[in-house]
Amino acid sequence: MPDMITDSDAHYAFDIVRTICTEVGPGLPASPQERERAAIIAKELESHLGAGNVAVEEFTVAPGASLSPYPGSLSLILAALLNIAIGRFAGAPPWLTAVPALLFSIFSPALFIFEFYLGRELIDPLFKKKQSVNVIGTLRRPEARNVKWLLILSGHHDSAPENTWIRFLGYGFFFLSATYFIGLMTMLVMSIIQVAGVIAGNAGLVRAGTLGWVLLVYPIVPSIIFALFVNRGRKGGGIVPGAVDNLSGSALAVAMCRFLAKNPSCIPAETEIRFISFGSEEAGLRGSRRYVERHLDELKRLDTRLLNFEMVAHPQIAILTSDVNGTTKHTPEMIKTVVAAAQRAGVPYKVRSAYLGVITDAAPFSWAGLKATTLLPFKVPQQQIAFYHQKWDRPEVLTIEPLLNVLKLTAEWVRNGGE
Repeated sequence: MPDMITDSDAHYAFDIVRTICTEVGPGLPASPQERERAAIIAKELESHLGAGNVAVEEFTVAPGASLSPYPGSLSLILAALLNIAIGRFAGAPPWLTAVPALLFSIFSPALFIFEFYLGRELIDPLFKKKQSVNVIGTLRRPEARNVKWLLILSGHHDSAPENTWIRFLGYGFFFLSATYFIGLMTMLVMSIIQVAGVIAGNAGLVRAGTLGWVLLVYPIVPSIIFALFVNRGRKGGGIVPGAVDNLSGSALAVAMCRFLAKNPSCIPAETEIRFISFGSEEAGLRGSRRYVERHLDELKRLDTRLLNFEMVAHPQIAILTSDVNGTTKHTPEMIKTVVAAAQRAGVPYKVRSAYLGVITDAAPFSWAGLKATTLLPFKVPQQQIAFYHQKWDRPEVLTIEPLLNVLKLTAEWVRNGGE
């Protein structure tokens, strides 16, 4: 089986990425450009499956909830100002500024934890709604009548806004990111001390919990600057082409569609294969969430297994045991089947958990109790600093070997029915 996948299959995937980047360019979630990128993928799937076997499903998303600067930047500013203002308004009781400062200092990390770290839709109702699309192609053996199992191969076709601090600071991004978290915790601790002083009527404790110039210089002001300007290019389709993140994943799903359409004997009996390109992944996995919500009963009935492709740029394939910053566990049974496929295919791999910043479209499937994992062939921090969420994420950074390795692994996994 590994020899059945050839360089031409990988080059086909590469050509899809190059075509989309050339003809459309970047495509932020729910932008017209994202829809154009999806249309090209749908057209490619139709060329292998026929128009009747390709569906485009629309869904509603609030991209501003995740694409705005880090949630809570404004509340961090207000917390700092209120904390400093204590005792500076004649006749105003100290609690009038101390208590709101504490509330805002709680609100900032709470937003970050729920919206980013845990991946929840906490503030979405407050933002403007737009339409995004998922593209779904369906394939089974010509003689198949009753489908008992479902295998899904997926990527996402939207791109991200540019990360300002990686773009301009390189490895300094990690220092500034750490400063942001230090700032959140410092603001919270100082506000707690200040409120405790107010409650106890202890002027010394109030002063100890009031920000001074030292803490303003570091870490509070740098934290605010980091949060306010964390992203660039949030208009139109953006400025990040997203060749690796993640047209590479969607293109590989299409390439596997082409291969299996030509080789239907590789499709297990009574099994349906779906090739999905999700929209609005960069807005917080909204496309995969909506797909799972809409099809959950069917997905459970068919014992669904999802193999998701993300940022295919390095020859060694990381098979993720977890997702959403490590907070979501993927089914061990699923990991075992993918490892076995990698061994049969003879491709380099490693099994690892998700680290901070890894959030993929496999997560909503695992949240729903379905079997899923993500292949992440990406070198951290080297490739992250080089082009992740930057305008340098162009087809030129892609190479054939990573694409080929993922195709070989996937072909083995499909041939064995995800077992």
